[in-house]
Amino acid sequence: MGYEDDLRLLREYEPVSRFTEGEYFFPVPVERYVSRAGLWRAEPGERPVQVAAPGELTLDALAAAGGAELGLGYSMSGIDADEKPLAAHIPLRDRPPHLARSSRLASVGLTARLVDTLNRFSLLFRGSVPGGSAARSFLLQRDHLEPGRPTYYGRVVRDEPWIVCQYWFFYSFNNWRSAFGGVNEHEADWEQVTVYLDAASGAAAWVVFSAHEETGDDLRRRWDDPDLTLVDGRHPVVFVGAGSHSGAYLPGDYLITVRPPRLRGLVNALRWSARLLAPWSAEDQRSVGIPYVDYARGDGRAVGPGQPEAWNPVVIDDETAWVRDFRGLWGRDTRDRLGGERGPAGPRYRRDGTVRQAWADPVGWAGLAKVVPDAATERQLVEIRTQRDRDRIEELDREISALRHELTVAAAGLPAADPEVRALLGQEQQLLGLRMERTRLADELHRTTTAGPVSQHPHAHLMHRRVPMEASTGFLGRARSWWAVISTPLILWALGAVLSPLPIAGQETAGILLLVLLSVEGLVRGKFLAVLLRLLLACAALLVLAVLWYDGRYVVTFTFFAAALLVLLVNVREATRR
Repeated sequence: MGYEDDLRLLREYEPVSRFTEGEYFFPVPVERYVSRAGLWRAEPGERPVQVAAPGELTLDALAAAGGAELGLGYSMSGIDADEKPLAAHIPLRDRPPHLARSSRLASVGLTARLVDTLNRFSLLFRGSVPGGSAARSFLLQRDHLEPGRPTYYGRVVRDEPWIVCQYWFFYSFNNWRSAFGGVNEHEADWEQVTVYLDAASGAAAWVVFSAHEETGDDLRRRWDDPDLTLVDGRHPVVFVGAGSHSGAYLPGDYLITVRPPRLRGLVNALRWSARLLAPWSAEDQRSVGIPYVDYARGDGRAVGPGQPEAWNPVVIDDETAWVRDFRGLWGRDTRDRLGGERGPAGPRYRRDGTVRQAWADPVGWAGLAKVVPDAATERQLVEIRTQRDRDRIEELDREISALRHELTVAAAGLPAADPEVRALLGQEQQLLGLRMERTRLADELHRTTTAGPVSQHPHAHLMHRRVPMEASTGFLGRARSWWAVISTPLILWALGAVLSPLPIAGQETAGILLLVLLSVEGLVRGKFLAVLLRLLLACAALLVLAVLWYDGRYVVTFTFFAAALLVLLVNVREATRR
Protein backbone atom coordinates (compact mmCIF):
# COMPACT_ATOMS: atom_id res chain seq x y z
CA MET A 1 0.00 0.00 0.00
CA GLY A 2 1.28 3.43 -0.90
CA TYR A 3 0.71 7.11 -0.33
CA GLU A 4 -2.35 7.34 -2.57
CA ASP A 5 -4.06 4.36 -0.87
CA ASP A 6 -3.45 5.87 2.55
CA LEU A 7 -4.70 9.27 1.45
CA ARG A 8 -7.86 7.70 -0.01
CA LEU A 9 -8.62 5.88 3.25
CA LEU A 10 -7.98 8.98 5.33
CA ARG A 11 -10.23 11.05 3.11
CA GLU A 12 -12.99 8.47 3.22
CA TYR A 13 -13.31 8.57 7.01
CA GLU A 14 -11.86 11.96 7.95
CA PRO A 15 -13.66 13.55 10.91
CA VAL A 16 -15.74 16.68 11.16
CA SER A 17 -14.52 19.08 13.87
CA ARG A 18 -17.11 21.37 15.39
CA PHE A 19 -15.59 24.04 17.58
CA THR A 20 -17.14 26.11 20.35
CA GLU A 21 -18.00 29.71 19.59
CA GLY A 22 -15.31 31.73 21.32
CA GLU A 23 -12.41 29.40 20.37
CA TYR A 24 -9.11 31.19 19.72
CA PHE A 25 -6.92 28.50 18.13
CA PHE A 26 -7.43 26.08 15.24
CA PRO A 27 -5.38 23.30 13.57
CA VAL A 28 -2.59 24.86 11.50
CA PRO A 29 0.25 23.55 9.27
CA VAL A 30 3.30 22.60 11.32
CA GLU A 31 5.76 23.86 8.73
CA ARG A 32 4.44 27.40 9.25
CA TYR A 33 4.89 27.13 13.01
CA VAL A 34 8.39 25.65 12.74
CA SER A 35 9.48 28.41 10.34
CA ARG A 36 8.53 31.04 12.94
CA ALA A 37 9.83 29.18 16.01
CA GLY A 38 13.13 29.40 17.80
CA LEU A 39 14.84 26.28 19.15
CA TRP A 40 15.99 26.24 22.76
CA ARG A 41 18.17 23.84 24.72
CA ALA A 42 17.58 23.42 28.44
CA GLU A 43 20.50 22.56 30.71
CA PRO A 44 19.64 21.29 34.23
CA GLY A 45 19.70 24.18 36.68
CA GLU A 46 20.37 26.80 34.00
CA ARG A 47 18.29 29.10 31.83
CA PRO A 48 17.43 27.74 28.34
CA VAL A 49 19.87 28.70 25.61
CA GLN A 50 18.69 29.52 22.11
CA VAL A 51 20.40 27.35 19.49
CA ALA A 52 18.34 28.44 16.47
CA ALA A 53 16.61 31.78 15.96
CA PRO A 54 13.12 32.15 14.43
CA GLY A 55 13.39 31.78 10.66
CA GLU A 56 16.32 29.36 10.79
CA LEU A 57 14.30 26.15 11.19
CA THR A 58 12.54 23.99 8.61
CA LEU A 59 10.85 20.63 8.98
CA ASP A 60 13.71 18.96 7.14
CA ALA A 61 16.33 20.62 9.36
CA LEU A 62 14.48 20.05 12.62
CA ALA A 63 15.97 16.65 13.40
CA ALA A 64 19.50 17.79 12.55
CA ALA A 65 19.08 20.82 14.80
CA GLY A 66 18.22 18.48 17.68
CA GLY A 67 21.71 16.95 17.45
CA ALA A 68 22.73 13.55 18.67
CA GLU A 69 20.09 13.71 21.44
CA LEU A 70 17.34 13.81 18.74
CA GLY A 71 15.99 16.91 20.42
CA LEU A 72 15.72 15.57 23.97
CA GLY A 73 16.11 18.58 26.23
CA TYR A 74 15.15 20.90 23.36
CA SER A 75 11.97 22.89 22.84
CA MET A 76 10.53 25.06 20.10
CA SER A 77 8.73 28.28 20.80
CA GLY A 78 6.92 30.60 18.44
CA ILE A 79 6.86 33.29 21.15
CA ASP A 80 10.04 35.37 21.19
CA ALA A 81 11.37 35.09 24.74
CA ASP A 82 13.30 38.37 24.40
CA GLU A 83 10.08 40.34 24.04
CA LYS A 84 7.82 41.22 26.96
CA PRO A 85 4.73 38.99 26.76
CA LEU A 86 2.79 41.29 29.08
CA ALA A 87 2.79 43.92 26.34
CA ALA A 88 0.83 41.65 24.00
CA HIS A 89 -2.90 42.03 23.54
CA ILE A 90 -5.47 40.94 20.98
CA PRO A 91 -7.16 43.81 19.12
CA LEU A 92 -10.87 43.98 19.86
CA ARG A 93 -11.76 43.45 16.19
CA ASP A 94 -9.91 40.10 16.18
CA ARG A 95 -11.24 38.69 19.42
CA PRO A 96 -13.68 35.79 19.15
CA PRO A 97 -17.17 36.13 20.66
CA HIS A 98 -17.35 35.96 24.43
CA LEU A 99 -18.25 32.52 25.78
CA ALA A 100 -20.80 32.42 28.60
CA ARG A 101 -19.19 30.09 31.12
CA SER A 102 -20.69 27.68 33.60
CA SER A 103 -19.65 27.63 37.25
CA ARG A 104 -17.26 24.73 37.59
CA LEU A 105 -16.83 25.20 41.34
CA ALA A 106 -20.58 25.06 41.88
CA SER A 107 -20.59 21.60 40.30
CA VAL A 108 -18.17 19.99 42.75
CA GLY A 109 -17.97 19.57 46.49
CA LEU A 110 -15.88 21.28 49.12
CA THR A 111 -12.91 18.91 48.92
CA ALA A 112 -12.54 19.34 45.16
CA ARG A 113 -12.71 23.13 45.58
CA LEU A 114 -9.88 22.98 48.10
CA VAL A 115 -7.74 20.97 45.65
CA ASP A 116 -8.45 23.56 42.95
CA THR A 117 -7.33 26.35 45.28
CA LEU A 118 -4.07 24.50 46.00
CA ASN A 119 -3.44 23.99 42.29
CA ARG A 120 -3.91 27.67 41.45
CA PHE A 121 -1.72 28.72 44.37
CA SER A 122 0.98 26.32 43.14
CA LEU A 123 1.32 28.29 39.89
CA LEU A 124 3.27 30.86 41.91
CA PHE A 125 6.01 28.31 42.59
CA ARG A 126 6.12 26.00 39.57
CA GLY A 127 6.77 26.75 35.92
CA SER A 128 3.91 28.35 34.02
CA VAL A 129 3.61 30.17 30.74
CA PRO A 130 4.21 33.93 31.11
CA GLY A 131 1.23 36.24 31.04
CA GLY A 132 0.37 37.40 27.55
CA SER A 133 1.66 34.21 25.91
CA ALA A 134 -1.79 33.30 24.59
CA ALA A 135 -2.18 36.73 23.01
CA ARG A 136 1.23 36.51 21.32
CA SER A 137 0.40 33.04 20.00
CA PHE A 138 -2.93 34.29 18.70
CA LEU A 139 -1.21 37.10 16.79
CA LEU A 140 1.36 34.62 15.47
CA GLN A 141 -1.47 32.36 14.27
CA ARG A 142 -3.33 35.26 12.67
CA ASP A 143 -0.34 36.70 10.83
CA HIS A 144 1.78 33.66 9.93
CA LEU A 145 0.20 30.24 10.55
CA GLU A 146 -2.63 30.23 8.01
CA PRO A 147 -5.54 29.39 10.31
CA GLY A 148 -7.77 29.56 7.25
CA ARG A 149 -6.10 26.38 5.97
CA PRO A 150 -7.07 23.85 8.67
CA THR A 151 -4.72 20.88 8.46
CA TYR A 152 -4.53 17.38 9.81
CA TYR A 153 -1.64 14.90 9.68
CA GLY A 154 -2.98 11.47 8.78
CA ARG A 155 -1.41 8.09 9.37
CA VAL A 156 -2.63 4.63 8.34
CA VAL A 157 -1.57 1.52 10.30
CA ARG A 158 -2.42 -2.00 9.11
CA ASP A 159 -2.51 -4.31 12.11
CA GLU A 160 -4.60 -7.39 11.28
CA PRO A 161 -7.50 -7.66 11.73
CA TRP A 162 -7.64 -3.84 11.91
CA ILE A 163 -6.82 -0.89 9.71
CA VAL A 164 -6.19 2.21 11.82
CA CYS A 165 -6.65 5.74 10.48
CA GLN A 166 -5.12 8.33 12.79
CA TYR A 167 -5.75 12.06 12.36
CA TRP A 168 -3.36 14.34 14.24
CA PHE A 169 -4.14 18.05 14.73
CA PHE A 170 -1.60 20.70 15.71
CA TYR A 171 -2.65 23.85 17.58
CA SER A 172 -0.14 26.63 18.27
CA PHE A 173 -1.50 27.22 21.77
CA ASN A 174 -3.79 25.76 24.44
CA ASN A 175 -5.36 28.68 26.35
CA TRP A 176 -7.50 26.53 28.56
CA ARG A 177 -6.79 28.33 31.83
CA SER A 178 -6.63 32.00 30.86
CA ALA A 179 -9.61 32.08 28.46
CA PHE A 180 -11.95 29.36 29.76
CA GLY A 181 -11.14 28.78 33.43
CA GLY A 182 -9.43 25.45 32.73
CA VAL A 183 -6.78 23.69 34.73
CA ASN A 184 -3.69 24.64 32.72
CA GLU A 185 -2.38 26.11 29.50
CA HIS A 186 0.69 25.64 27.35
CA GLU A 187 2.18 26.63 24.05
CA ALA A 188 1.47 24.10 21.26
CA ASP A 189 -1.00 21.25 21.45
CA TRP A 190 -1.31 17.90 19.65
CA GLU A 191 -4.71 16.15 19.60
CA GLN A 192 -6.08 13.25 17.59
CA VAL A 193 -9.05 11.32 16.26
CA THR A 194 -8.57 7.62 15.42
CA VAL A 195 -10.89 5.48 13.29
CA TYR A 196 -10.65 1.66 13.32
CA LEU A 197 -11.72 -0.28 10.22
CA ASP A 198 -12.41 -3.99 9.83
CA ALA A 199 -9.54 -5.07 7.57
CA ALA A 200 -11.63 -7.81 5.97
CA SER A 201 -14.62 -5.70 4.95
CA GLY A 202 -13.13 -2.21 5.07
CA ALA A 203 -16.10 -1.01 7.17
CA ALA A 204 -15.60 1.40 10.05
CA ALA A 205 -16.12 -0.23 13.47
CA TRP A 206 -14.80 2.06 16.23
CA VAL A 207 -13.64 5.64 16.80
CA VAL A 208 -11.53 7.32 19.49
CA PHE A 209 -11.34 11.03 20.32
CA SER A 210 -8.66 12.67 22.45
CA ALA A 211 -10.06 12.85 25.97
CA HIS A 212 -8.96 13.73 29.50
CA GLU A 213 -8.55 10.97 32.05
CA GLU A 214 -9.98 8.26 29.78
CA THR A 215 -8.00 5.10 29.07
CA GLY A 216 -8.43 1.71 27.44
CA ASP A 217 -12.00 0.65 26.67
CA ASP A 218 -13.42 3.99 27.82
CA LEU A 219 -11.57 5.76 25.01
CA ARG A 220 -13.50 4.20 22.13
CA ARG A 221 -17.07 4.28 20.86
CA ARG A 222 -18.72 1.82 18.49
CA TRP A 223 -19.73 3.03 15.04
CA ASP A 224 -23.43 2.48 15.87
CA ASP A 225 -23.20 4.24 19.25
CA PRO A 226 -26.19 6.59 19.65
CA ASP A 227 -23.83 9.19 21.18
CA LEU A 228 -21.82 9.34 17.95
CA THR A 229 -22.84 11.75 15.19
CA LEU A 230 -21.91 10.73 11.63
CA VAL A 231 -21.96 12.83 8.48
CA ASP A 232 -22.94 10.76 5.45
CA GLY A 233 -22.51 7.66 7.62
CA ARG A 234 -18.70 7.80 7.29
CA HIS A 235 -17.39 10.94 8.98
CA PRO A 236 -17.50 11.06 12.81
CA VAL A 237 -18.25 14.44 14.36
CA VAL A 238 -15.93 15.51 17.17
CA PHE A 239 -17.04 18.36 19.42
CA VAL A 240 -13.81 20.19 20.28
CA GLY A 241 -13.30 21.59 23.77
CA ALA A 242 -12.74 25.35 23.88
CA GLY A 243 -9.08 26.02 24.62
CA SER A 244 -8.37 22.43 25.67
CA HIS A 245 -9.05 20.94 22.19
CA SER A 246 -10.12 17.62 23.72
CA GLY A 247 -12.80 15.65 21.87
CA ALA A 248 -16.37 14.92 22.99
CA TYR A 249 -19.02 12.69 21.44
CA LEU A 250 -21.96 14.78 22.62
CA PRO A 251 -22.13 18.59 22.53
CA GLY A 252 -22.27 20.33 25.88
CA ASP A 253 -20.32 21.42 28.94
CA TYR A 254 -18.31 18.69 30.69
CA LEU A 255 -17.19 18.64 34.28
CA ILE A 256 -13.74 17.06 34.32
CA THR A 257 -11.39 16.53 37.25
CA VAL A 258 -7.67 16.16 36.70
CA ARG A 259 -5.26 14.34 39.01
CA PRO A 260 -1.69 15.41 38.17
CA PRO A 261 0.62 12.35 38.34
CA ARG A 262 2.76 13.86 41.08
CA LEU A 263 -0.27 14.75 43.21
CA ARG A 264 -2.25 11.54 42.80
CA GLY A 265 -1.30 10.29 46.28
CA LEU A 266 -2.66 13.47 47.85
CA VAL A 267 -5.79 13.42 45.69
CA ASN A 268 -6.46 9.76 46.46
CA ALA A 269 -6.15 10.51 50.19
CA LEU A 270 -8.60 13.38 49.82
CA ARG A 271 -11.00 11.12 47.91
CA TRP A 272 -10.87 8.66 50.78
CA SER A 273 -11.52 11.41 53.34
CA ALA A 274 -14.41 12.72 51.21
CA ARG A 275 -16.32 9.52 51.93
CA LEU A 276 -16.48 10.58 55.55
CA LEU A 277 -16.32 14.36 55.38
CA ALA A 278 -18.21 15.12 52.15
CA PRO A 279 -21.41 13.07 52.21
CA TRP A 280 -23.39 15.58 50.18
CA SER A 281 -22.41 14.01 46.88
CA ALA A 282 -21.46 10.42 46.06
CA GLU A 283 -19.96 11.73 42.84
CA ASP A 284 -17.77 14.13 44.82
CA GLN A 285 -15.59 11.22 45.93
CA ARG A 286 -14.71 10.50 42.29
CA SER A 287 -14.53 14.16 41.31
CA VAL A 288 -11.96 15.14 43.92
CA GLY A 289 -9.13 16.57 41.88
CA ILE A 290 -8.65 19.78 39.96
CA PRO A 291 -12.12 20.58 38.60
CA TYR A 292 -12.80 22.47 35.41
CA VAL A 293 -15.51 22.74 32.79
CA ASP A 294 -14.66 21.67 29.25
CA TYR A 295 -16.84 23.61 26.80
CA ALA A 296 -17.51 21.39 23.78
CA ARG A 297 -20.69 23.00 22.50
CA GLY A 298 -20.07 22.69 18.76
CA ASP A 299 -21.79 26.00 18.05
CA GLY A 300 -18.83 27.65 16.32
CA ARG A 301 -16.61 26.98 13.31
CA ALA A 302 -17.07 23.61 11.56
CA VAL A 303 -14.38 21.92 9.45
CA GLY A 304 -14.62 18.74 7.42
CA PRO A 305 -16.79 16.94 4.85
CA GLY A 306 -20.09 18.70 4.24
CA GLN A 307 -18.99 21.75 6.26
CA PRO A 308 -18.17 25.32 5.14
CA GLU A 309 -14.43 24.54 5.33
CA ALA A 310 -12.52 21.46 4.15
CA TRP A 311 -9.43 19.81 5.60
CA ASN A 312 -5.96 20.08 4.14
CA PRO A 313 -4.64 16.50 4.61
CA VAL A 314 -0.97 15.59 4.95
CA VAL A 315 0.05 11.91 5.11
CA ILE A 316 2.72 10.92 7.64
CA ASP A 317 4.20 7.60 8.77
CA ASP A 318 7.17 6.14 10.65
CA GLU A 319 9.50 7.30 7.90
CA THR A 320 8.46 10.96 8.06
CA ALA A 321 11.69 12.59 9.22
CA TRP A 322 10.29 15.38 11.40
CA VAL A 323 7.95 12.92 13.14
CA ARG A 324 10.59 10.22 13.69
CA ASP A 325 13.75 12.21 14.39
CA PHE A 326 12.74 15.06 16.70
CA ARG A 327 11.85 14.07 20.27
CA GLY A 328 11.87 17.55 21.78
CA LEU A 329 8.93 19.68 22.85
CA TRP A 330 6.64 21.59 20.56
CA GLY A 331 6.16 24.78 22.54
CA ARG A 332 7.88 26.54 25.41
CA ASP A 333 9.42 24.34 28.10
CA THR A 334 8.33 25.96 31.36
CA ARG A 335 9.87 23.10 33.39
CA ASP A 336 6.57 22.73 35.20
CA ARG A 337 7.04 19.82 37.61
CA LEU A 338 3.38 18.84 37.23
CA GLY A 339 3.58 18.95 33.43
CA GLY A 340 0.38 20.88 32.79
CA GLU A 341 2.11 24.09 31.67
CA ARG A 342 4.81 22.52 29.48
CA GLY A 343 4.59 22.17 25.74
CA PRO A 344 3.91 18.63 24.44
CA ALA A 345 6.16 16.41 22.36
CA GLY A 346 5.20 15.55 18.78
CA PRO A 347 2.64 12.96 17.68
CA ARG A 348 5.07 10.04 18.02
CA TYR A 349 6.65 10.80 21.40
CA ARG A 350 5.96 11.56 25.03
CA ARG A 351 7.81 14.33 26.84
CA ASP A 352 10.46 11.90 28.12
CA GLY A 353 11.33 10.81 24.56
CA THR A 354 9.61 7.41 24.71
CA VAL A 355 7.13 6.46 22.01
CA ARG A 356 3.46 7.08 22.76
CA GLN A 357 1.35 3.94 23.11
CA ALA A 358 -1.20 5.54 20.79
CA TRP A 359 1.49 5.58 18.11
CA ALA A 360 3.31 2.32 18.80
CA ASP A 361 0.20 0.19 19.44
CA PRO A 362 -3.00 2.05 18.58
CA VAL A 363 -5.02 -1.19 18.73
CA GLY A 364 -3.93 -2.10 22.26
CA TRP A 365 -4.10 1.54 23.38
CA ALA A 366 -7.86 1.56 22.68
CA GLY A 367 -8.43 -1.87 24.24
CA LEU A 368 -9.16 -3.50 20.87
CA ALA A 369 -6.56 -6.28 21.02
CA LYS A 370 -9.24 -8.49 22.61
CA VAL A 371 -12.06 -7.45 20.25
CA VAL A 372 -13.02 -9.36 17.08
CA PRO A 373 -14.05 -7.02 14.24
CA ASP A 374 -16.42 -9.31 12.29
CA ALA A 375 -19.01 -12.02 13.02
CA ALA A 376 -17.41 -14.71 10.82
CA THR A 377 -14.07 -14.51 12.63
CA GLU A 378 -15.85 -14.48 15.97
CA ARG A 379 -17.70 -17.71 15.14
CA GLN A 380 -14.41 -19.39 14.22
CA LEU A 381 -12.83 -18.30 17.50
CA VAL A 382 -15.88 -19.45 19.47
CA GLU A 383 -15.52 -22.90 17.89
CA ILE A 384 -11.86 -23.01 18.90
CA ARG A 385 -12.69 -22.02 22.47
CA THR A 386 -15.61 -24.51 22.62
CA GLN A 387 -13.34 -27.39 21.64
CA ARG A 388 -10.72 -26.21 24.12
CA ASP A 389 -13.36 -26.14 26.89
CA ARG A 390 -14.55 -29.66 26.02
CA ASP A 391 -10.98 -30.97 26.15
CA ARG A 392 -10.35 -29.28 29.47
CA ILE A 393 -13.61 -30.60 30.97
CA GLU A 394 -12.63 -34.17 30.02
CA GLU A 395 -9.23 -33.62 31.62
CA LEU A 396 -10.85 -32.21 34.77
CA ASP A 397 -13.20 -35.19 35.02
CA ARG A 398 -10.20 -37.51 35.07
CA GLU A 399 -8.38 -35.40 37.67
CA ILE A 400 -11.48 -35.12 39.88
CA SER A 401 -12.13 -38.86 39.74
CA ALA A 402 -8.51 -39.69 40.58
CA LEU A 403 -8.35 -37.22 43.46
CA ARG A 404 -11.65 -38.39 44.94
CA HIS A 405 -10.42 -41.97 44.83
CA GLU A 406 -7.17 -40.95 46.51
CA LEU A 407 -9.04 -39.11 49.28
CA THR A 408 -11.40 -42.02 50.04
CA VAL A 409 -8.51 -44.49 50.12
CA ALA A 410 -6.48 -42.22 52.44
CA ALA A 411 -9.38 -41.80 54.90
CA ALA A 412 -10.84 -45.33 54.75
CA GLY A 413 -10.97 -47.07 58.15
CA LEU A 414 -9.59 -44.09 60.11
CA PRO A 415 -11.45 -42.03 62.75
CA ALA A 416 -12.61 -38.60 61.54
CA ALA A 417 -10.41 -36.93 64.18
CA ASP A 418 -7.29 -38.83 63.12
CA PRO A 419 -4.34 -36.50 62.24
CA GLU A 420 -3.96 -38.31 58.89
CA VAL A 421 -7.56 -37.45 58.01
CA ARG A 422 -7.13 -33.84 59.17
CA ALA A 423 -4.08 -33.57 56.91
CA LEU A 424 -6.28 -34.24 53.87
CA LEU A 425 -7.77 -30.73 54.05
CA GLY A 426 -5.36 -29.41 51.41
CA GLN A 427 -6.37 -32.09 48.92
CA GLU A 428 -10.05 -31.39 49.66
CA GLN A 429 -9.46 -27.74 48.79
CA GLN A 430 -7.70 -28.81 45.61
CA LEU A 431 -10.70 -30.98 44.70
CA LEU A 432 -13.02 -28.02 45.35
CA GLY A 433 -10.93 -25.83 43.03
CA LEU A 434 -11.14 -28.44 40.24
CA ARG A 435 -14.92 -28.73 40.65
CA MET A 436 -15.31 -24.92 40.57
CA GLU A 437 -13.28 -24.72 37.37
CA ARG A 438 -15.34 -27.50 35.79
CA THR A 439 -18.59 -25.76 36.72
CA ARG A 440 -17.40 -22.49 35.22
CA LEU A 441 -16.31 -24.14 31.98
CA ALA A 442 -19.55 -26.13 31.75
CA ASP A 443 -21.57 -22.93 32.10
CA GLU A 444 -19.43 -21.25 29.45
CA LEU A 445 -19.82 -24.24 27.13
CA HIS A 446 -23.59 -24.17 27.61
CA ARG A 447 -23.74 -20.50 26.66
CA THR A 448 -21.62 -20.83 23.55
CA THR A 449 -23.38 -23.95 22.24
CA THR A 450 -27.01 -23.07 22.94
CA ALA A 451 -27.13 -19.29 22.67
CA GLY A 452 -27.00 -17.39 19.39
CA PRO A 453 -24.70 -14.48 18.59
CA VAL A 454 -24.34 -12.11 21.54
CA SER A 455 -25.89 -8.71 20.85
CA GLN A 456 -24.32 -6.14 23.15
CA HIS A 457 -25.35 -2.56 23.74
CA PRO A 458 -22.89 -0.03 22.26
CA HIS A 459 -22.03 1.08 25.80
CA ALA A 460 -21.50 -2.41 27.23
CA HIS A 461 -17.69 -2.05 27.18
CA LEU A 462 -17.65 1.31 28.98
CA MET A 463 -16.71 1.67 32.63
CA HIS A 464 -17.38 5.40 32.49
CA ARG A 465 -19.59 7.13 29.93
CA ARG A 466 -18.59 10.76 29.54
CA VAL A 467 -21.70 12.94 29.23
CA PRO A 468 -22.32 16.70 29.55
CA MET A 469 -23.26 18.02 32.95
CA GLU A 470 -26.67 19.45 33.70
CA ALA A 471 -26.67 23.21 33.69
CA SER A 472 -27.74 25.04 36.86
CA THR A 473 -30.17 27.77 35.85
CA GLY A 474 -32.36 30.34 37.52
CA PHE A 475 -32.01 31.72 41.02
CA LEU A 476 -30.88 28.40 42.53
CA GLY A 477 -28.14 28.02 39.94
CA ARG A 478 -26.83 31.55 40.56
CA ALA A 479 -27.02 31.08 44.33
CA ARG A 480 -25.10 27.82 44.10
CA SER A 481 -22.42 29.49 41.97
CA TRP A 482 -21.90 32.35 44.44
CA TRP A 483 -21.94 29.94 47.37
CA ALA A 484 -19.10 27.98 45.73
CA VAL A 485 -17.12 31.22 45.43
CA ILE A 486 -17.47 32.43 49.03
CA SER A 487 -17.93 29.23 51.05
CA THR A 488 -14.43 27.76 50.72
CA PRO A 489 -12.52 30.78 52.15
CA LEU A 490 -15.15 31.22 54.87
CA ILE A 491 -14.91 27.57 55.94
CA LEU A 492 -11.10 27.74 55.94
CA TRP A 493 -11.17 30.93 58.02
CA ALA A 494 -13.64 29.49 60.53
CA LEU A 495 -11.67 26.25 60.83
CA GLY A 496 -8.45 28.18 61.36
CA ALA A 497 -10.09 30.31 64.06
CA VAL A 498 -11.43 27.26 65.88
CA LEU A 499 -8.08 25.43 65.82
CA SER A 500 -5.94 28.46 66.57
CA PRO A 501 -3.69 27.96 69.64
CA LEU A 502 -3.73 31.72 70.21
CA PRO A 503 -6.06 33.03 72.93
CA ILE A 504 -8.20 34.95 70.47
CA ALA A 505 -11.74 36.05 71.14
CA GLY A 506 -14.64 34.64 69.23
CA GLN A 507 -13.55 30.98 68.93
CA GLU A 508 -16.99 29.86 70.05
CA THR A 509 -18.58 32.10 67.44
CA ALA A 510 -16.22 30.72 64.79
CA GLY A 511 -17.18 27.20 65.80
CA ILE A 512 -20.86 27.97 65.42
CA LEU A 513 -20.18 29.65 62.08
CA LEU A 514 -18.27 26.56 60.90
CA LEU A 515 -21.21 24.31 61.80
CA VAL A 516 -23.60 26.64 59.99
CA LEU A 517 -21.40 26.80 56.87
CA LEU A 518 -21.04 23.01 56.69
CA SER A 519 -24.79 22.61 57.18
CA VAL A 520 -25.51 25.04 54.35
CA GLU A 521 -23.01 23.17 52.17
CA GLY A 522 -24.92 19.97 52.81
CA LEU A 523 -28.24 21.72 52.15
CA VAL A 524 -26.95 23.07 48.83
CA ARG A 525 -25.82 19.56 47.87
CA GLY A 526 -29.17 18.07 48.88
CA LYS A 527 -27.67 15.96 51.70
CA PHE A 528 -28.52 17.98 54.78
CA LEU A 529 -29.40 14.99 56.99
CA ALA A 530 -26.16 13.22 56.08
CA VAL A 531 -24.14 16.32 56.99
CA LEU A 532 -26.09 16.82 60.21
CA LEU A 533 -25.44 13.22 61.17
CA ARG A 534 -21.69 13.62 60.69
CA LEU A 535 -21.62 16.89 62.59
CA LEU A 536 -23.44 15.26 65.49
CA LEU A 537 -21.00 12.36 65.42
CA ALA A 538 -18.09 14.79 65.50
CA CYS A 539 -19.63 16.68 68.41
CA ALA A 540 -20.29 13.38 70.17
CA ALA A 541 -16.66 12.35 69.74
CA LEU A 542 -15.47 15.66 71.19
CA LEU A 543 -17.89 15.34 74.09
CA VAL A 544 -16.69 11.81 74.83
CA LEU A 545 -13.12 13.07 74.93
CA ALA A 546 -14.15 15.87 77.25
CA VAL A 547 -16.02 13.49 79.56
CA LEU A 548 -13.10 11.08 79.66
CA TRP A 549 -10.85 13.98 80.48
CA TYR A 550 -12.91 15.06 83.47
CA ASP A 551 -14.86 12.05 84.72
CA GLY A 552 -15.22 8.63 83.11
CA ARG A 553 -18.34 7.70 85.07
CA TYR A 554 -20.64 9.41 82.61
CA VAL A 555 -19.31 7.61 79.54
CA VAL A 556 -21.76 4.71 79.66
CA THR A 557 -24.76 6.99 80.13
CA PHE A 558 -23.64 9.31 77.38
CA THR A 559 -23.00 6.39 75.03
CA PHE A 560 -26.60 5.21 75.39
CA PHE A 561 -27.92 8.74 74.87
CA ALA A 562 -25.74 9.18 71.76
CA ALA A 563 -26.78 5.77 70.41
CA ALA A 564 -30.45 6.67 70.87
CA LEU A 565 -29.97 9.94 68.98
CA LEU A 566 -28.00 8.20 66.23
CA VAL A 567 -30.69 5.54 65.76
CA LEU A 568 -33.36 8.25 65.62
CA LEU A 569 -31.48 10.15 62.89
CA VAL A 570 -30.88 7.01 60.84
CA ASN A 571 -34.55 6.04 61.10
CA VAL A 572 -35.71 9.54 60.11
CA ARG A 573 -33.33 9.56 57.16
CA GLU A 574 -34.60 6.17 56.02
CA ALA A 575 -38.22 7.24 56.42
CA THR A 576 -37.71 10.37 54.30
CA ARG A 577 -36.41 8.25 51.42
CA ARG A 578 -39.66 6.29 51.00
